[in-house]
Amino acid sequence: MPNTSPIFQDGSGQYPGQGRKKPVTWIIILGAILILGIAGLGISSLISAKPQNGGTVVRAPSIAVVAKKTIRDIVSVSGVLELTKKEIISSPGDGIVDQVYVQEGDQVRAGQALLQIGTSDLESQLESKLLSLEKLNRQIEQATVTQEFSRKQRSIEIAAAKRSLEDAQRELDKVKALKDKNLASDQDLLSAQQKLLNAQDALDKAQISQDQAEASYQLEMKNSLADRSILEKDIADLKAKIAAYRVCTSRGGTVYSLSVAVGGTVSNYKELAVVANPADSRAALDVPETRIGSITKGLPVTVYVGETAYPATVETIAPSATSSSSSSGSVVRVTALFKTKPERPTIGASVSGEIVAGTIPDALVLPRGPYLSSGNYSTVYVVSNGVAKKVTVKFGVADGSYIQVVSGLNEGDRVIISDYRDFIHLDSFPVEEGSK
Repeated sequence: MPNTSPIFQDGSGQYPGQGRKKPVTWIIILGAILILGIAGLGISSLISAKPQNGGTVVRAPSIAVVAKKTIRDIVSVSGVLELTKKEIISSPGDGIVDQVYVQEGDQVRAGQALLQIGTSDLESQLESKLLSLEKLNRQIEQATVTQEFSRKQRSIEIAAAKRSLEDAQRELDKVKALKDKNLASDQDLLSAQQKLLNAQDALDKAQISQDQAEASYQLEMKNSLADRSILEKDIADLKAKIAAYRVCTSRGGTVYSLSVAVGGTVSNYKELAVVANPADSRAALDVPETRIGSITKGLPVTVYVGETAYPATVETIAPSATSSSSSSGSVVRVTALFKTKPERPTIGASVSGEIVAGTIPDALVLPRGPYLSSGNYSTVYVVSNGVAKKVTVKFGVADGSYIQVVSGLNEGDRVIISDYRDFIHLDSFPVEEGSK
């Protein structure tokens, strides 16, 4: 049968089959439980306060010794390929594109046509100007012919006036001689004198008329010739503009951009195309503003285009900094001129580079290794007496297979340089080094 007797009895009851026992109160039992609980918490706290490694033991890691070495002060940069020389072809005027003869990437020779802008309006203007010039030339020719006949006619009139004057003078002389002999009257003398004066006036009028006609002709010709010069200039400009609307390249090379299409509208000075020789390339590099003080013209640069390294030198340094889209700091644009140029550079392609700003003697260094790509660049594990401990460090420049240690380590420290990913969460752990 199941035992149905109460566990705690108020009186002096007995358990079946047992003798009489002294009762145990529930207060004593609860106190014991409480004491055991407090003790358990204390033990748990002590256990948790002790550094835990979860039983991790790292066996045969790669270890390097911090050493002193003279390294190059390398400024790592990124940038793009750009053209040193390029022909920016602009629109000669407003119009609509009739034809496009090339595509981006095409090779073109000097003088080759790239596109044709419509010239119907210009050709209409040219035709009108040519007709006006032809009409003006006829007017000039007509005025010249008329003036020639006018000159001849006035010459005849002046010659006749001169003869009349000579006749009047002889008549006056004759009357005077007769008057001296009392053969002519005073009235005859006055009449002869009047004829002389009239003949002189007629000659003067003929000469004035000739001078006036000549002056008018010269003024007319001056104006006509000025109008003709203006027309001729307008015609020359229109012809040049029509010729320019057949847009050509002057240098030749590769068509790097083409911003027009057939039927598109263009405006004066709008950029239509860029043509350049791909060999005329250079690297445009962004140097962190904090390092620009160590950069000068002529410093050696290694530019990496894809997997290929090209030697170059610093050519120009921008006078001001700009904000960077790839970092929180500002950068200064530096251009590097290739010593050996890429054969077929992709203009605008991303590149990286290393500028050698100088040397750092007796720098503390570590070999570069997987530990640098383990997600934490500010800590390393220093091994001493079979235990690896996490140490905060600061790295500097990288030179080839070495990286500078700026702070946190001393010469002779032994550092794990293999991958940290399996134990990066631990502050310390045992290390079993391999046989030497």
